Amino acid sequence: MHFDLDELQYEFRDAVRKVLSAELSPAHLRAIWEEGHDYSSTIWPHLVSLGLPELLVPGAHGGGDGAPVDVVLLLEECGYACLPEPIVETGLIAPLVLSRFGTEQQQAEWLPRLAAGEAIVATCLGEDHLVADGARADAVLVRKDDELHWVPRTAVHATPVEGIDPSRRLALCEFELGADTLLAADPEAVRAAQDAGAFGTSALLVGLAQRLTETTRDYLLERQQFGRPIGSFQALKHRLADVAVQTEAARSLVWYASYALSEGSADASRAVHMAKAAANEAAFAANYAALQLHGGIGFTWEHDLHFWLQRGKALERSFGSTAHHRTALADDILAEVWS
Repeated sequence: MHFDLDELQYEFRDAVRKVLSAELSPAHLRAIWEEGHDYSSTIWPHLVSLGLPELLVPGAHGGGDGAPVDVVLLLEECGYACLPEPIVETGLIAPLVLSRFGTEQQQAEWLPRLAAGEAIVATCLGEDHLVADGARADAVLVRKDDELHWVPRTAVHATPVEGIDPSRRLALCEFELGADTLLAADPEAVRAAQDAGAFGTSALLVGLAQRLTETTRDYLLERQQFGRPIGSFQALKHRLADVAVQTEAARSLVWYASYALSEGSADASRAVHMAKAAANEAAFAANYAALQLHGGIGFTWEHDLHFWLQRGKALERSFGSTAHHRTALADDILAEVWS
């Protein structure tokens, strides 16, 4: 079967790419890292003007009635640019979960705000209460056992902490949970939130791996040794070609996961497990190769490469490590075999 996205989806991707390229240069990223928790976004309004946050919000609440397959290219671009905004949490998880499991009151209050780009959402879906953008989010989607809670900022107690990627602005959070914050007491709601997060993060990682691959390719073609570009040496060409193949394989799985989630396919969770595991490995391979083929300088503060290296390391474990998703996939398959 031949699968591809449509012309409008590619045009939207190009528009997002143009904005991110203009507004998020490495110099801008460096300034954002230096600001840390004092960061005040100048990029979010541009994404709002393009309509990215509203894409998955139902039309009845001012959104675009989109599906995960409509955002996969856009998330790749966000990963490519190292976007310092919680786009997966705000533009993907929140509208999907709210529109499916939220009460009428929660939907009426929050979905229009999400569509208008007036609310930032963070998530705490695991046992770790270190939350990216937890201190600045207007609401945090919190898992407690088989419950999901929608916790407004007034019920979040956040202590900012430093992480390996300052642009994710981690905070150690405590939450006031109760009947008024309950979104759903349903394991399916928890799974839907986790699947959306893992899918979205895998798309970011594919874009990030693509950026690292292209950056390293350009360096290999520029760097001279023995009177010729080091990219002409076979061992280095093969090393980078392996990364490119791994990235494309992960992209195929991420695209299928976006389709499966959009269609509500029975194998959607399996597709997400495969996509996230493959994207983790592609990003790891791109990260390792980029660092080595740049001669080790990429981890230093002075070199721009470290923005993508450290974002990649953070996202590899976000919404599930490679081992986690492989184990979950194996458990799912074996449970079916034994049933």
